[in-house]
Amino acid sequence: MSIRTLLVLLVMAVWLPALAGFSLLARITYLREVADARHAVEQLGESIASSVERELDKRVFMARALSASSALADPDLRRFHREASGALKGSGAWAVLVDERMQLVNTVLPFDAQTLRERPPGLPLLREGSAILFAARGAATGRPVLGAFVPEAQATPVVRNVGVVFEMAAIQGILDSQNAAQGSLSAVVNQDFVIMARSRDPQKWVGAKAGPEIQRRVRDKEVGFGESVTLDGVPSLTFITPANRFGWTIVLALPKNALTAAAQRLTMQVLAASAAILAIGLAAVLYLARRVGAPVIALRDDAIRLGDDSVPPERPFPVLEVREVSRALHAAGRRSHEAKQLLETRVREAVVDAESAQAKLLEGQKREAIGRLTGGLAHEFNNLLQTISVALQVLERDAKEGRNARVLQSAKQATRRAADLVRQMLSFGRDRPLKREPVQLARLLGGSQELTDKAVGEKIVLSVDVPADLPPVYVDPAQLELAVLNLVFNARDAMPNGGRIAIGATLHAAASNALDATDQVCLSVADNGSGMDELTKVRAFEPYFTTKPIGAGSGLGLAQVAAFVRQSEGHASIDSVPGRGTTVSLWLPVAAADAKAPASAPATAPAPRVLPLQILMVEDDDLVSAVVVPALERLGHAVRLCTSSDAARQLLQDERERFDVLFTDIVMPGGSSGLDLARWARVHRPSLPIVVATGYTVREVPSDLELLRKPYEIDALMLSMLRAIEAAPR
Repeated sequence: MSIRTLLVLLVMAVWLPALAGFSLLARITYLREVADARHAVEQLGESIASSVERELDKRVFMARALSASSALADPDLRRFHREASGALKGSGAWAVLVDERMQLVNTVLPFDAQTLRERPPGLPLLREGSAILFAARGAATGRPVLGAFVPEAQATPVVRNVGVVFEMAAIQGILDSQNAAQGSLSAVVNQDFVIMARSRDPQKWVGAKAGPEIQRRVRDKEVGFGESVTLDGVPSLTFITPANRFGWTIVLALPKNALTAAAQRLTMQVLAASAAILAIGLAAVLYLARRVGAPVIALRDDAIRLGDDSVPPERPFPVLEVREVSRALHAAGRRSHEAKQLLETRVREAVVDAESAQAKLLEGQKREAIGRLTGGLAHEFNNLLQTISVALQVLERDAKEGRNARVLQSAKQATRRAADLVRQMLSFGRDRPLKREPVQLARLLGGSQELTDKAVGEKIVLSVDVPADLPPVYVDPAQLELAVLNLVFNARDAMPNGGRIAIGATLHAAASNALDATDQVCLSVADNGSGMDELTKVRAFEPYFTTKPIGAGSGLGLAQVAAFVRQSEGHASIDSVPGRGTTVSLWLPVAAADAKAPASAPATAPAPRVLPLQILMVEDDDLVSAVVVPALERLGHAVRLCTSSDAARQLLQDERERFDVLFTDIVMPGGSSGLDLARWARVHRPSLPIVVATGYTVREVPSDLELLRKPYEIDALMLSMLRAIEAAPR
């Protein structure tokens, strides 16, 4: 093979990677331009949506302001016409007043020139809220208009609506003011899929229905990008924004030919650059073929090395051009090798990051699903437990000593165990606020050791080795005690024939160079029981996972431990060997020096007897009210029952109704909760004592409200009412 052929091959070996590189660069550039275009469209859509919603809110605000006019309450329509005309002067809008059948006032016309017209079609008389109405032909102007309608503010019941009417130019002006990409299309579509404004040919399309594909996507809430054809017949990449609170959406279309034009331009640039490089290479072949002889063999070998992904050596050829080629091959091999190593490293890192992110996402989704399920179950289950608990309390007061009394006592204990089980479910299902405070482990574990010794039985030796000089940990003491009990019970169940359980704690100081360094105390519970295999260790903290026989365990113990440690800003670990035992370690943060323990609450005492009370009880659960109301009445109190916050509020608005205390559930049907009712009562009945109860809620309860957790006892309810009465302003 001739030297010229070898040089041609060498040129091709250099040119082909360059062509691939240019193609890759063109592809990356094209994708970046497409991504930039999509981002610009998204930003434009959000900007238009925000501007349109502000414009509609402004009109609704004007209408609400006019609806509060005292002229409507008199009624003095002439004065309302005068006030509305003055208020809207210069705003580009006018006011209308309509009743259920007719248009009574329109400030576009002088008041003396008013003629009764039929109410605009398609708009029922509003009793509450607001509505935006589109009319293809305004009653007074004959042009397409929009109207923001609200009910009259001072009338009960509502018999008239006030509207602020404005022309479509207000919405069209928003689109015209946007700096959209050339060739792109933007449109505003209302809740009935009618085009309210359009950046291209608005005179033709405003008032028309959007295309079927756009209607389907808006109806199915398919927001974001998708392919469609505009009403002009232009294939486009279409972006749809989420509907605002009036049901309006923004549709933006970017023609596909604009994207393909960018791809064609970049392709031509790549071809031109590649052709130029190839031409230069062939010319060099003709020149070098005359001057290069033996060194070409070496260059061929170096090219082969480069193709094998190795770095060719830099040879000291006497010919300058050949020496430079050798140097270039060496540099190219080195860059290729470094790039490959870097790429492999980043690919490995990306794979690890992706797997970690996927695992965290799945864990978060699982916890969210379980939390949603347990929250709903807790609310319903606590209402059922409340019914059972109060019924048992009522029966217990009537039961005589004997067999029935023992049965009732066992039933009450079962109810309390069920309530504890619900609290365990909530501890891992949702992040609940902990009552964290500095806790001395030695004191807490020493105080509960007698109970723990009884729980493990006589066959098991329990030892506690916690230094008294350990710094306090910053945790919820009740949750910590429950976590330790769960670990001890698990260790006991792993040793049916007896064994040893050791509880210990050690201090671990944080590294001095670590960010957010915090000292930790490692609290461990170790046993010499059956141990766990690897699969069991991996799943040990999963809710409802248990290796115990059916009926012997719920699978919630370790799940509660994991949730408690996570919320306490620590972590938990398991070290176990089958046949040798298990050690569970809880890493808990040390309390800061300025952390203070909360003041101790007074001990619970039986409720004192109080004078008969007039109680307003708000409870939507028929089972709960069916037992609580008779229980209170048996104590001599008068109870008025409401099944919703709205009904209770209507009752409290009557000043003739007098109550000594308001007792309400938090979670209520309808749009108003027990907390909303309490806030209303604080304003309108400030001296009324309030007690709130809940089986489960994620809303924060104000500290000035007396709170009862379901299931509660009647004595606890009476104590809460007494505290609320004593704390109420006189």
